[in-house]
Amino acid sequence: MASLVEEAGERVGITVGGELTGVVLPAAELAELEYWAQRGYGAPLPVPDASRESIPGPEQQGPYTRYVHGDGLRMTFTRDRVVVAEVRSAGDLAWLEERARQGRQGYMDPQQSAAFAEFLASQPPSTVPEDQSQEPGPHPEEMAVRQVTDAWQRIETWLRAHAPASYACLKPGASQGEIAALEEALDARVPADLKALWSLHAGVRGRQGAGFLLDNYALMDLDGVVSVYQMKMDSQRHEETLNAIRRAEGRGEDEFTIWKPSWVPVFSFGPTDLIYGIYLDTETGALHRWSNSYEAQDDERRETLITYLEEVADFLETPGLAVGARPGLAGGALVWGPPNHSDPDRLWVEYTG
Repeated sequence: MASLVEEAGERVGITVGGELTGVVLPAAELAELEYWAQRGYGAPLPVPDASRESIPGPEQQGPYTRYVHGDGLRMTFTRDRVVVAEVRSAGDLAWLEERARQGRQGYMDPQQSAAFAEFLASQPPSTVPEDQSQEPGPHPEEMAVRQVTDAWQRIETWLRAHAPASYACLKPGASQGEIAALEEALDARVPADLKALWSLHAGVRGRQGAGFLLDNYALMDLDGVVSVYQMKMDSQRHEETLNAIRRAEGRGEDEFTIWKPSWVPVFSFGPTDLIYGIYLDTETGALHRWSNSYEAQDDERRETLITYLEEVADFLETPGLAVGARPGLAGGALVWGPPNHSDPDRLWVEYTG
């Protein structure tokens, strides 16, 4: 099992009577889990009690040496005096993963933290009526910022732990100056929750694994947002000319809307794709699909940015909740599938938790 784990870089389960009792996992993965678990636990990780039975000495298994720990359950495999794999019980691993999730949850790297701090500092303070007698609750925009930030950090935590190729696609956060320049280019107000998302990551790089959001959509970068918006508005101005002709001919019912100034593109089917995507209606807060072949302002999608990101995070943390496309991994990237066309060099494996 140690050789399989070392070659594939993935976990191998140990079952007894059809029940998962233990897991052999790469040493690097365990080291990362223990680091984040200790941050989440807030103290040194507890050590299992020593077994009363005699612990066997080191055992040579081909090129590997197996060491059994004092509790009689944990094991370490080394090759050429380098740790390559570890064995943990299913219960211990579940505990570690939960603490590691908590530890990763509130973490931002220094650059990301600085960009987000700049964003928060730029937000106007919420006002409270003078005659309000009780402590005010959070302002709605403040709540939206918190919810988007929390949902995105859950997604990013999962990517960091399970899909390094997708995690590596994330661009740094945008500065307030960059977001302000985008608003000026669009001549549209961008809501606080979308600004918060862009302050965390201003899109993704165009490489394998970038389309990691539900239905394999990608977070558009700011240049892509401006490009699609301006292209759509140019099409709408042309359409307005045709609409005027239709009205003059008494065919007002044939008027057609391609784009509105309040629609801001956010996700696309690939980081450089300009054909399909999802836009945010900043007047209603609802997400809708767009494409070059039809404008789906009347489609069934009525999610908000918050509910969309929370749904992605929920499906990743609890895959059994996923309806339709399911999360999976291919070549270290998050891919929602099963895919229509399998790549023999990057086999898709469903993620089940």
